[in-house]
Amino acid sequence: MSEGLIEKVNVKEEKAWKRTLEIEIPTEKVNGEFEKVFREYKNRAKIKGFRPGKAPMEMIKKRFKEAAAKDVLESIVPPAYEEALKQTNLIPVTTPRIIDIEIEPDSPLRFKAEIEIRPEIEVKNYKGIVVTKKELKITDEDVDKNVKILQEKNAVIRPTDRGAKDGDYLLVDLEKLGGPKGASQEKAENQETILDSKKLLTEFYRGLLDVKPGDEKEIEAVYPKDHHDTKLAGKIVNYKVTVKEVKERIPPKLDDDFARSLGEFKDLDDLKEKIREDLEARAEREKERDLKNQLIKEVVQKNSFEVPQTLLNYYLDSVVENFKKSQKKIEEDKLREQYKELGENRIRWEFLMHQISEKEKIEVTQADIDDFTRKFAQNYKLELEKAKEFLARQKDIKNLKEDILEEKVLDFLLKNAVIREEGKSRIVTL
Repeated sequence: MSEGLIEKVNVKEEKAWKRTLEIEIPTEKVNGEFEKVFREYKNRAKIKGFRPGKAPMEMIKKRFKEAAAKDVLESIVPPAYEEALKQTNLIPVTTPRIIDIEIEPDSPLRFKAEIEIRPEIEVKNYKGIVVTKKELKITDEDVDKNVKILQEKNAVIRPTDRGAKDGDYLLVDLEKLGGPKGASQEKAENQETILDSKKLLTEFYRGLLDVKPGDEKEIEAVYPKDHHDTKLAGKIVNYKVTVKEVKERIPPKLDDDFARSLGEFKDLDDLKEKIREDLEARAEREKERDLKNQLIKEVVQKNSFEVPQTLLNYYLDSVVENFKKSQKKIEEDKLREQYKELGENRIRWEFLMHQISEKEKIEVTQADIDDFTRKFAQNYKLELEKAKEFLARQKDIKNLKEDILEEKVLDFLLKNAVIREEGKSRIVTL
């Protein structure tokens, strides 16, 4: 359908991000579309007493008036809406809500289109922002902590006949007792558990300390009221536990042989030095990320505006869906309220980030994409082709460009920021 379809369009501004287009299509255009639709019905309609295409047009118009009106709307409203956008130079960020439709043959067609648009803002005060660079010192304690983690990861697990102690692995048969004379109700065989006071109920932990293979014990477990299994929450349950195996962790000796077993390290000192380098590199990345987060916060605070409601709803919907995947029960209203401010600021930043990129002519090139992929491969120790395949699966090219554009804008802001040093340290773990 050609342009020149609409006769007039009025724009009502309800909020900074919301517009209502009042669109009118002249009678002759509407009648022309009705005639076209009625001819199509006449040619294909099967009406008793008439051959196809021979029924009187007045009969066709009377019988198919409502269906024809629906067809006319479907054919005429979308192009009329697009034409109205061009005339008003509006760029919507959401699909329109079409309301208040008035359609009759021999009359103009009138309808309203509610849309949300990019807020009309002029980003300012984004250069010379003062940010504080935290000092993250890597100490010998940090290095030793990570060596200890490697030692624990490489521990050997083997059976033992001694009494079980904290950190041991147990293989047990678990039998729930209840009813008259302690009759058996449920039994679970070959259950593996770690003797850990932080993970086990207190009664289980204490009851299983010092047990040996072949031991049988009855344990009265008291489940807290907030236990994740609602069937057990607040209940007292008696169990019969049969211990089948006790296994202990034997960590390797921390020496040069251990270091060499992990890869291309000459000795233990060489391993520690490589760990220190990795921790320092991570600390630098954390410091830079913290600076960029400060910049985002400052830019948003200096350029606050009301965000389109539909975009905020999209964001909150995604938050709710993600929580539903990992949690059985959620309080949706409370969750949406909790994440509302975060969502508003994230949407503000995305608008402001794009406006900064336009003002400063910051663009994403193919070289940027190649460089991003190369660094990704290095950081995650992947071959370049594997990194490309992974990124292709995880992100489409548009989203990848958005991520790169954001980093380029943040690099620009950081280059133009005032950075203060802060003497503050904390332990970093790989």
